[in-house]
Parts: sequence; structure tokens; C-alpha cells
Amino acid sequence: MLKKCVLAIALALLATSVVRAEPQTYQLDQAHSSVGFCVRHMAISKVCGKFNEFEGSFTVDPKDSSSWSCQAIIQTASIDTDNQKRDEHLRSVDFFQADSFPTITFNSTKIEPRGDGKFDVHGNLTIRGTTKPVTLEGEFVGKVNDPWGNERMGFTLSGEINRMDYGVSWDNVLETGGLVVSHNVDLNIDAQGVRKTGE
Repeated sequence: MLKKCVLAIALALLATSVVRAEPQTYQLDQAHSSVGFCVRHMAISKVCGKFNEFEGSFTVDPKDSSSWSCQAIIQTASIDTDNQKRDEHLRSVDFFQADSFPTITFNSTKIEPRGDGKFDVHGNLTIRGTTKPVTLEGEFVGKVNDPWGNERMGFTLSGEINRMDYGVSWDNVLETGGLVVSHNVDLNIDAQGVRKTGE
């Protein structure tokens, strides 16, 4: 979820293949990106979902990796797990309380290349008005020019958060002691960015 923003990370790898002198800004292409998550259900299977509405950008400076950054905004009410009743529950006060907290945001604080097209994105994730630091693992997928002359870049991001840290605290315990919905949430982002025209 968190990610959308997580995209900037991939740009870190970009420094190895792009040599422009000026910083470059990419906008997230929502139509060709996904912000997904999975949680363990009743300790025996996983339920996965996504957010359908989000926006984000990332900026990379080939000369100064310390200035790389990314930002993302997710519309909380756009949560989609392919089950209307469950989605309505997730939007309620038991979980995301979407009416009071309409957005989930991520802002990077540091992006660290790890070599071989991989990088770490450190940043602040805000859910239900609570902000916590998180680290996402990223991998640069590639950079291409599309048929319309736009430069595009792709990368993936993944990580794990504890929903209880953000007040998403609805809980129910099985007779066997396991949780109906796990506290840990896996985040999976598949991002494609388009470089802003005029740069």
C-alpha cells in the first residue's frame, strides 16, 4: 500500500541506466499499477485485496541518490476484496473508518540502493490518522519508451505491517486460539511510472 509511492524506490536503480543531469519526476500510472495486500484468515488461508484508487509520484536525481523521494495517496474507501459485505465492514469503524479517514498516505524519508536492481524504501505510512515508520523492499523491473514517446519505469515493492499499530484493531479469536483476521498484513505493489512531460 501502501502502497503507490513505493514506486520511487525503483528509480534508485535508475541511476545505473539514466544519466540525465536534472532530477526526473515520474507519475504513477494507475491503470497499469496495483496496490495490494493479503492477510491470514482463520490461520488456514489468505484473503487478498487491493485499493482501486490511488495516486503517487517519485523523483530521482542521477547525480544525488540522497535526494530521491516518493509520495503516495490511497483512497481508503476504494478497498476491494471481491466481497461487498466484507468491503463494507473494512470501511467501517471496526477497521479503516473510511468516513473519518478518507486517505492512506506514504511519504519516503530515505531510499537506499542495495545493488542488483534492488533497494530499500524507508518512509512514514499513515493509516487512520496514525503515522508509523515502515521499510519496503523494492526491485527495479525495467525502463522503456512507449509508442507515444513517454518514458516509463516499472518496479515492485513489498513489505509487512501490523494493523494493530494503526488502530485497525477489530479482533475475534477462534475457539482454538487463532485469530479470525491476522494482525500482520503483507503489502504488494506493482508500479509503473510515467516521466512527466517537459522535463
